[in-house]
Amino acid sequence: MSYTTSSRAHLITAALCLAFTGIAQAEPPRLELAHKAYHQGQFDRSLTLYEQLAAQGDAEAAERAGYMLMHGAGIYGPMVRPDPARATALLEQAANAGRASALFVLGMTNSTD
Repeated sequence: MSYTTSSRAHLITAALCLAFTGIAQAEPPRLELAHKAYHQGQFDRSLTLYEQLAAQGDAEAAERAGYMLMHGAGIYGPMVRPDPARATALLEQAANAGRASALFVLGMTNSTD
């Protein structure tokens, strides 16, 4: 079967559209979704999203996840268990990326040890 140059271009365009549609559907979680879950009281979901974003290098998400893990169930309910070691690692990640409030929280926790 022979294709004209124009037919090949249409086939390539169609294939790329399908490929990019798949990529768009597999899009990683966005910070806005994590914030929305948080403000709706879905703390376990927001923590999961924040941690995923932190793993991708998002400093704000690292700070928020660290704060949540520092306080745990006392503020966020039984679905968010405190994890001081993980919280410290996330807050350090955020502080190293320039998040001043993460540095402040780290300083507060270190001064109470």
